[in-house]
Amino acid sequence: MFKKRRERKQAELHEELAGALRDPDVAVRAKAACDAAEAAEPEWALRELAAAVAREPWADDFHETVVDGFAAVLRRDTAVRERTERIFAGHLDDPEGFLREWTEFMAELGGPPAPRDFGEDLCDDMRQRLTYLRGEGWTDEGIDRFGRPGTFTRDLAFDLAVLLATLVVRRNEPLSAEEAEPLRGRTRALLAEALPLAPGAKERRQVLAEIAELPAEESWTERAQIGLVVDEALALCGDDDPDRRTLGIETLSDLLLFNGVLRYSSVLAVLDRLAAGGPDAHVLSEVLRCYDWLHMHKPLDEPPLALFLEGLRHPDTEVRKTAAEGLDPMAEGSPVEGEAVRGLIGLLDDDPETAVRVSAARTLAGLDCAAESDARAATDALERHAGSPVPDIRALSLRHALSRNVPDAYDRLLHELESPDAHWGFVSACKIASLSGGFSPPDDVRPRLVAALERLEASGWTDRCADPESYPDPDDLAEMLSELLERLRAGR
Repeated sequence: MFKKRRERKQAELHEELAGALRDPDVAVRAKAACDAAEAAEPEWALRELAAAVAREPWADDFHETVVDGFAAVLRRDTAVRERTERIFAGHLDDPEGFLREWTEFMAELGGPPAPRDFGEDLCDDMRQRLTYLRGEGWTDEGIDRFGRPGTFTRDLAFDLAVLLATLVVRRNEPLSAEEAEPLRGRTRALLAEALPLAPGAKERRQVLAEIAELPAEESWTERAQIGLVVDEALALCGDDDPDRRTLGIETLSDLLLFNGVLRYSSVLAVLDRLAAGGPDAHVLSEVLRCYDWLHMHKPLDEPPLALFLEGLRHPDTEVRKTAAEGLDPMAEGSPVEGEAVRGLIGLLDDDPETAVRVSAARTLAGLDCAAESDARAATDALERHAGSPVPDIRALSLRHALSRNVPDAYDRLLHELESPDAHWGFVSACKIASLSGGFSPPDDVRPRLVAALERLEASGWTDRCADPESYPDPDDLAEMLSELLERLRAGR
């Protein structure tokens, strides 16, 4: 009798939880998932929660959805927990292998069927998450370093991994025809509107920004939507008409800027083809910019260093500027590192355009040269321009000096911050240097720095010395100043 009563109560609980897991209120679903993880029969809970994760609607904060309960129920059974941990630990450097084993595991538990094929974008997204998990302490042996199962830190590391895996799978789901066609039509209409406008003109850039910034609709498919728009840009890049090719590379450049890198291999193939075709200066600058973003996202196997070095000598200002910017970090440790450093120094010393000289200084300040002679040459060049009439160049020279704890760097910084309209680059230089190992203000300097920054903060500097229409705007400056003061007050 008691057994039947328990079975009836368990069945009633399962029915109640199953209904709550389909409730339109995310908070109700999340609570039901946690209740199921704790109180429901484990096999039922695993099956129901695996299915619930697969149908969970878009949410601004995924960890406050059914995934919390799903992670908890995965931890509840020792064999299931150990298998989950083995899947992560065994594939930290193998995103496709991870996805294959993970989705098969989810299907086995009660989730949707495992896909047969995994696209490059999905694997790339997962690669980034697995790299992050390794940085957070996961190893090929698992997460034993976080303590025994059941401890807070161990459970937190486990739950984070499950959250990221489920999030990646959901946000890379392919578009349905109903989702794809309206977006494709909108994109093509905007491209048609942009085509007659002048390449590089403000009016065209405004239209391209509309393409790159998708409509603000809360959806899991945003990443897939971006991929579809990238495909449209890639198709234009291969058009026989040069005007349409130009529009294609401009669109692609904006898409990578606003949304990060998708279709990595396809984008690389298009860039290689355009670069080999003797592009005009405008197209070349966009190609260089796109190569730079690809390399930052995932280092190119064969970076086009010769193209960038040639770009340093190009007659067009924008090409020289873009080429200079792209050599950090592309040139680091490469066979042409020395040539790149010499070319950048030449631009910093002699280029007639201030924007090019600033870009060269920024790259020299950021390069982590493998050869000591190259590092010394970059340092000497930046020190020569410590008194430059261009505030951006002075700030970059100072940033380099601060990161290396050059003796007079703090005096230079305090002098710059005495101005009530101090250029934001000096605050940025101090913040960036504070994140490096070399930044160590003397005990008598730190309170003076804090006082100088507090004076700026109290004077309304953030509103007075920012362009509301560009970076850094007043909010950016306020955040920069606040974070720097916090670090300095904490002795960091």
